[in-house]
Amino acid sequence: MHSKKLVIVGLPMIAVTYGLSRFSYGLMLPYINEEMNMDPSTSGLISSLSYLAYCLAIVLAMVFSNKVTSKSLLMAAGLTSVIGLGVIAISSSPIILGLGIFLAGLSTGLSSPPYANIVDTNIETRLQNQTNSWINSGTSIGTAFTGAIVILMTDNWRETYMIFLVIAILVLIANYKGLPKNQNLKKESKASFSKKEGKQSIQLILASLLLGVSCSAYWTFSRDFILNLESAPSYLGEWLWVIIGVAGLLGGTAGVFIDKFGLMTAYRISVLALSTSSLLLGIFPGNNLMGFFSPALFGSSYIFMTGVLIVWGITVFKSSPSFGLGVPFLILALGQAAGSIFSGLIADIAGYHALFIGASILGYINLVFKHDSN
Repeated sequence: MHSKKLVIVGLPMIAVTYGLSRFSYGLMLPYINEEMNMDPSTSGLISSLSYLAYCLAIVLAMVFSNKVTSKSLLMAAGLTSVIGLGVIAISSSPIILGLGIFLAGLSTGLSSPPYANIVDTNIETRLQNQTNSWINSGTSIGTAFTGAIVILMTDNWRETYMIFLVIAILVLIANYKGLPKNQNLKKESKASFSKKEGKQSIQLILASLLLGVSCSAYWTFSRDFILNLESAPSYLGEWLWVIIGVAGLLGGTAGVFIDKFGLMTAYRISVLALSTSSLLLGIFPGNNLMGFFSPALFGSSYIFMTGVLIVWGITVFKSSPSFGLGVPFLILALGQAAGSIFSGLIADIAGYHALFIGASILGYINLVFKHDSN
């Protein structure tokens, strides 16, 4: 299978499962709150359901990847996305909304590991880092598209989710027709690791966990914060997700950057940029220039950072690409799940300014971690 063809079907699936199904909740939150009147703690708890679903699904994807084909897992990802988006669109209470968020969240965990396997078995080695990074950048496309649709649809969040539902169906059909049919199950996945790989993964796991916690506040509460801030221009809140998404396209260059400058250089740059984006939001939320620069920095560095984690994980778990992608993404999601809950509590107690400044400090701590190649 040609690299470009895989990106053409893979990038939209990641856009749907991550952008439309998972991260859209933070964008829709102000409008959903107008109808359901949820406090930050409840909002954070519902957000955590998406991350918990992701964790469950990514474990299932790694466990069953040697029993079913990657294409079958991706079909399951598309179906859970479609069902979850439908439930969200018709939800009448926080409980039903949480169920929809959980179902939609399952699609993210089911979609990432299979593409790593398909890349490993179908794409030549020199193009694998780039292909994985570009497929991963689908998150930014989905985020930007979500933001643009919301601007057009204003507060019609139910209708917006119905639009997402239709798009998810079309992308599911495209993947069904475009992905390779015959795959070697035995080669595709060996959900195991050696003692050496386990030792080398410790710093990767710690970094993924803390990065997940530190960036969860931005994904869940940044737009709600900006929209309710009197000193911030209204257009910043309206266009926040578009800025994050469009800037995220720069994150697709992670594979190329790593090939040229090295994994750890790419990692440190992504950590610095990601943490600084939260710091700027906490200190200068009403400033026009910083209000634009912060989401642009966050979008590009988040996608870049996840691309780095993919390459780092695959480098550590050489025997299983799906395990190499699954482990850091699983731990990242666990951190985001915990971070969403704590972020809601901190926002209730200390306010959004303290929340984002604290998230940035936690993010900078990740600079101490490094890839153990011994």
